[in-house]
Amino acid sequence: MKTATPLTALSFILITSLAYAGTITGTVMYDGEAPARPAMQTTKDQHCIDSLKNGKSEALVVSKGKGIKNVVVYLRARGAKPTMPAKNPVMDQVNCMYSPHVLVVTAGTTVDLTSSDPVAHNVHSHATKNEAVNWQIPGPGKVFPLTLAKREAIKFTCDIHTWMTGYIFVTDNDYYAVTGYKDKDGKWIGSDAYEGSSDTGTYMIKDIPTGKYRVQAWHEELGTTKAQAIEVADGEIEISFTSADFRKKGAK
Repeated sequence: MKTATPLTALSFILITSLAYAGTITGTVMYDGEAPARPAMQTTKDQHCIDSLKNGKSEALVVSKGKGIKNVVVYLRARGAKPTMPAKNPVMDQVNCMYSPHVLVVTAGTTVDLTSSDPVAHNVHSHATKNEAVNWQIPGPGKVFPLTLAKREAIKFTCDIHTWMTGYIFVTDNDYYAVTGYKDKDGKWIGSDAYEGSSDTGTYMIKDIPTGKYRVQAWHEELGTTKAQAIEVADGEIEISFTSADFRKKGAK
């Protein structure tokens, strides 16, 4: 990983200006040859079996350009308050998969958990800092609101269809970006489409107040990077990561 302005102390933000002047850009790329995505092992409900006939795991998706999809790059910023969305984000269940596979929201946001499938699902969250729920959704259209108050990467599963996994990543503030997330028109990018693209895991975090921060990146399969102290000033700085920068929890 490279940063433009490293600091010796891993301090939190000390905002020195209220001007929204700074931008962080970079890439998140896989180092070496990426493993092949395994096929989905669907075992229940004909709708699921038909929908996922050629489905592949979304746990680690690497593009032809070596970009890694669904990496959350975020800033640790003491005192920065998150903006609440005007409309509740939605975590859906579509064709027996969580959609989107990774959803990022700010702390305090209420997420609408729902299903578009004609089969029963359940939403089982494995939260430790937020409310952990296990709600059955018997069919399409039913909505369960869930408020998430604390920063955490939360894994979601379906006990009925054991291959189904998804994540909601809760951030402390608005200063984050997700690789391979949406296209220029704001539409979700599918994993198969991303895998075939030439993207290099590009991301951008804009409108950052001048100051000192810690930056980290998270990925469901690779783990989390070490907190890196940076200083954001007027203009743009580059911070890039490779898969070698990530460590799984408990790994040395």
